[in-house]
Amino acid sequence: MVGLTTAIPGIIWLSAHKVPLFVASGVVLSIAAFFQWQQRNAPCPIDPVKAAACMRLRRINRWTMGLSVVVYLTGLFFAFLWPLIFLD
Repeated sequence: MVGLTTAIPGIIWLSAHKVPLFVASGVVLSIAAFFQWQQRNAPCPIDPVKAAACMRLRRINRWTMGLSVVVYLTGLFFAFLWPLIFLD
């Protein structure tokens, strides 16, 4: 742990402020999901090459959002629920 805090000095600040950090990141993730949901039926360009790129990027965006939610929920579990379940 000493080596980790020496190599990454900001890690102490992150763990000391984990509640506001998780709230802020949850809000930002929720806003991004809302905008992605809102644009789900937006038209793609007529050009076939650009339309294919548009659909490919939409698929990548959905995967990225899903992965971000999984990482967020994993962090939420280990930061808040794990200590309640296993450290009592």
